[in-house]
Amino acid sequence: MKSHFKFRHFPQLDSLRGLAVLLVVMGHVVEFSNTTLTGVANAIAQLGVMLFFILSGFLITGLLYRERIETGQVSLVNFYARRFLRLGPALFLFLGVVSLLVVFKKITDVPVYEIAVCLLYVRNIFGRSSSLAHIWSLSLEEQFYLLWPQVVKRVRLDRLLTATVILTMLMCIWRGAAIQLQLFDYNTGVFYIRPYFRFDSILIGCCISLALAQSDMVLARLAMLAKRVPATAAWMILLVWTIWGEGWSRPLYITVQMLGGAFVLLQLILHEPRSLSVLKASAPLQYLGKISYSLYLWQQVFLVTKYPDWGILRAFPTNVLLTFACAMASYHLVESPILRLKRRFESRAPSAPSPEPDAKHAWTMAPAGKEAASG
Repeated sequence: MKSHFKFRHFPQLDSLRGLAVLLVVMGHVVEFSNTTLTGVANAIAQLGVMLFFILSGFLITGLLYRERIETGQVSLVNFYARRFLRLGPALFLFLGVVSLLVVFKKITDVPVYEIAVCLLYVRNIFGRSSSLAHIWSLSLEEQFYLLWPQVVKRVRLDRLLTATVILTMLMCIWRGAAIQLQLFDYNTGVFYIRPYFRFDSILIGCCISLALAQSDMVLARLAMLAKRVPATAAWMILLVWTIWGEGWSRPLYITVQMLGGAFVLLQLILHEPRSLSVLKASAPLQYLGKISYSLYLWQQVFLVTKYPDWGILRAFPTNVLLTFACAMASYHLVESPILRLKRRFESRAPSAPSPEPDAKHAWTMAPAGKEAASG
């Protein structure tokens, strides 16, 4: 029996995306301000990264699944056209400005080849600068989405959830074993940024999306699970593990954080606890969710990179204000106009209803992230 769960616009997920990018920005402000809270701030920024990855897997899998159900297929051409229109223009603008700053020696840690590395979405494998280190998370996502639509398109729908769950578990086990056996130096950030160690952070969101669409019985069980744990307790456990869990168990750190992030997402979708109603009603958080991609792009050069010295431009709070100013300009002048073109590449059956007017905010993922430990 098919599930009656409908993939639709969830305002609380817009706010969750806004909260995630806020965690990244706040974490970077504190981490790179020479405070004693560097470790805590680093962990908070990592939590923002995790929430973005989980949201990405959930939202985009929902779109792909809905497209296959309604049209009987997944149009890869349309999918990649939408991804290009979503990510390309703002990234081109950012990298263009960075290139100019490199020419005028206002940014000195970016070699010429690294611009190409970012454009090819392999910054999680190559590159060494601080100014562009954050592109690792975009690279990870685009590497994942080079493969995932093919899976949704070709695997039988009745086997897709099982295959995804097994793959997610295997990646968790592989990463944990590799860390335990010290196959790579943990402090280089390899386990944090490489696709073969982090795809499960997106896959867990895919699992949620597919599970909700599986059947009404699965939907009811997940809803019951979401209601049994108080939302405040779930968030507190997630925060405690985020801050101290790495010291308790490196092999399990990302896996447990991933499961905690997946659970709070599940609660927001199926339970909507009163204690978190602010996420559904908060206009500021929803706006942050809209501009989160641009905010993520621009925060690095103002909040993280410190040399050469830009004087007051890289000093708090001016650096934060400039980050938001650049992000807002990028969103309203570049992203928003281009996003309207995405509708031309939406695949749906002739009889299928048009998506909600604001669905683009729910189903458009804006990756954000934190630079790798290795820079």
